[in-house]
Amino acid sequence: MLFDMPTCGGCRTCEIACSYHHIGAFAPSISSIKILNKADGIGYHVLFLEEDGESGRACDGCPGLEVPFCVEVCKKEEELKEMLKQVPKKVKRKGKKEELKASPRQGLR
Repeated sequence: MLFDMPTCGGCRTCEIACSYHHIGAFAPSISSIKILNKADGIGYHVLFLEEDGESGRACDGCPGLEVPFCVEVCKKEEELKEMLKQVPKKVKRKGKKEELKASPRQGLR
């Protein structure tokens, strides 16, 4: 799902946090959230992946966490949280549902 976020500064911290959620490492290429340049206007486009693929992993909403990683690190937390609510909560992994594994962060609590 693609959203317009005029208040986004393009820091991409959300991408780094998301990749850490998925694999326990900082690798934005794995991230479920992508910050994309806009052709015109202020801010950026925010893309949440709905399926696994070459662009990254499907957004799973960070199950088990009160606040998803991307929202927690975003300076515009409330706006990003509203976008995330619109992303489907089911995880699609190449057409098969998989059981979700605990986030690396859960072990740090």
